[in-house]
Amino acid sequence: MSGPVRSLPGLATTLARAWWRELAALAAAAAVLATTVGGGLGVGDAIDRGLRGLAFARLGHIEAAVVAERMVRRSFADDLAAAAADAAVPACVLPATVTTADGSIVSATLLGIDDPAALGFEPAPPALGPGVVLVNERLAAQAGLAAEDAAVVRLPNRSAVPADLPLGRRDDAAVGRRMVVGGVVSDDGLGGFSLRPTQVTPPLVVMSLVDAQAILRQGDVVNTVFLVGSQPVAHRPAGGQAIRPRPTLADLGITLAPAGEQGPLRLTSDRLVIPPEVDRVAEEVLRPRGGRPSLAFLATDIVPLDDAGQATAARVPYSTVLGIEAPSLACGDLVDDEGGMLAMPRDDEIVINRWLADDLAAQGRPVTIGDQLMLRFFLPETIHGRVEEASATFRIAGVAAMRGAAVERSLVPEVAGVTDEESIADWDPPFPFDAARVRTVAPHDEDDRYWKEHRATPKAFVSLAAARRLAASRFGRTTAWHLPASAAAEAGAIATGIATAVDPARAGIRVVPLASEAALAARAATPFGPLFLALSSFVTVAALILAWLLFGLLVAARR
Repeated sequence: MSGPVRSLPGLATTLARAWWRELAALAAAAAVLATTVGGGLGVGDAIDRGLRGLAFARLGHIEAAVVAERMVRRSFADDLAAAAADAAVPACVLPATVTTADGSIVSATLLGIDDPAALGFEPAPPALGPGVVLVNERLAAQAGLAAEDAAVVRLPNRSAVPADLPLGRRDDAAVGRRMVVGGVVSDDGLGGFSLRPTQVTPPLVVMSLVDAQAILRQGDVVNTVFLVGSQPVAHRPAGGQAIRPRPTLADLGITLAPAGEQGPLRLTSDRLVIPPEVDRVAEEVLRPRGGRPSLAFLATDIVPLDDAGQATAARVPYSTVLGIEAPSLACGDLVDDEGGMLAMPRDDEIVINRWLADDLAAQGRPVTIGDQLMLRFFLPETIHGRVEEASATFRIAGVAAMRGAAVERSLVPEVAGVTDEESIADWDPPFPFDAARVRTVAPHDEDDRYWKEHRATPKAFVSLAAARRLAASRFGRTTAWHLPASAAAEAGAIATGIATAVDPARAGIRVVPLASEAALAARAATPFGPLFLALSSFVTVAALILAWLLFGLLVAARR
């Protein structure tokens, strides 16, 4: 050293000048270490940002979606728009199949929407005309489609009744229409749309909402409402807004209307059974107003038993049995031939109507109070798509005269293909139906004559508890609620009260926070930064050891 050092910077400068070779080696080792750590974290961050960008690119400006299990009113979107800060765009999002001219069939997602540009995708997709569809690049590649090509778009024709119920349709019937491809949209824009965050772009076909509704033939309905903001989802603050849909009874597939012109009020569902959430609310709202539930189910056979408990030759096929809480119903009473009120059947008892008693007598097996009847019925839920039968035995507790509640058609909800037919011979039921068992040809056309006069009016009544033991399922345990005619004056208030109290999510109308789900899906379970850092750990450890050895060598050399 040439002279005394009077400060720490001066000391550092003097030492660096004297030891520059050793310090350069130490700096090189530190640079290797910093590059390894920074590179690993940088690559991981780039992948995270790429996944996040991919997830958000599939949403455009869509913040969330309100998705219904069934079709709802199109005006449901207007109700949401009034309660949300975002714009509400009605649409149909359904599974579809696309059949090309050469016979290729590709499964795809259908997006039926009035203006695809309203979703905020870049570049903005072209407008849709009648009979024109847009396809994304993936669908175009799989089906070999190009602009001006023709394709048939088919949508599932689903029954409102759940397929796992015996009266639910289980076939794969579909309705379709021939459309013209108006263009191929990029998978980086609208073509990448998906309600589910996935890494693989699904095939997509886009058509006008009017065309989608024309194929479905269910009126002005939708099953999805998009909540769309004014800027891309990636630029919006996380969290979004809390939206609670307010569906009406019509949106839930529920009808509250008089049975007949001035009859008692009846609450029914187009699903045949009332969903559990609606049934729960009906119990709270309708019970204090005199409402009572019932459960109707189909007996494939009603067979009298002999004294030994064996089935006899007499039988009546395909009859409705109704579970009730009391013999006094809103539509009338169950009375005997003398007009006296019948007693409420116990859980192992059954009340039959006079027609059934007379018909069994005409078959040579008259029955009386105390005799046993065996009911054969379908299990309440199908097993792997198969409808199976079971049986139960009841003791006759009474015979109802053919008046009052015993002839009231409104006790049984309508079933398409069954209750809307003029003759029992015209039935097109979804359940296994043996037409040979039904008496439809004169002079032995008793079943058909009963149907033409009474339709699906119950031929037997059991307790509601017994009916639910036999026919209740996860889809519901009530087919109708009945209120006295005096409640018709407040039908509007009752309907509003039920719709307001129903939890939409439990009733099949849920809010899907698409932006939040996309952000969550883009966030890997194992962060890529630490993952790449772990993969390069041997280089990191080697750089640390090298730096330590060089530092130790520097100290030892100058000691």
